[in-house]
Amino acid sequence: MTEITGPNRPEPKPISLDAAKTAVVVLDLNARCHDPEEVCSQLMEPLGGFLERVREVAVPVVFTISLQFRGTPLGEAAAPLNRRDAEPLLYPDAFDKFAGGELQAILSKAGVENLIVTGSLTNVAVLYTSTAAARVHRYNVIIPLDGVNAKSTYEHEYAIHQLTVIPAGAADRMRFTRLDMIQFN
Repeated sequence: MTEITGPNRPEPKPISLDAAKTAVVVLDLNARCHDPEEVCSQLMEPLGGFLERVREVAVPVVFTISLQFRGTPLGEAAAPLNRRDAEPLLYPDAFDKFAGGELQAILSKAGVENLIVTGSLTNVAVLYTSTAAARVHRYNVIIPLDGVNAKSTYEHEYAIHQLTVIPAGAADRMRFTRLDMIQFN
């Protein structure tokens, strides 16, 4: 058995993406993120600015919110992210946001090859959605380490570690960066 001394901590690297073949998914950043006690509130400022930048180059943005919040005051995207009416808001009933097929249909129709995954929690929606994106749907998955978070450092680091070691070639499709290191051409 291989001895593991600690989680893999990938070094963020600059990345340049073709805007016409890229999309951003914003996972589970709903109105609960207005509460500063919620860990997702920490993503509002950096992610809000990043989304404005991707909109300027016409990169599609898709939001997901857990089905349990549909039809409630928490069923809307967090206000600081400035969701546009044209940006889909999906309510999948799973940690893997590809469940139900809506997300895949949108991305396929848009000709997406590169998927930037943002949101909260790293160890839940980000982990499961990124794994499906890479392994099942064969996307190049870009994870900005400052665009995802979890309730604890351990949960965040463990999930990132898992994404670096998942089998069947899926880990090779993962790229780790920061929001300000993502450029579009």
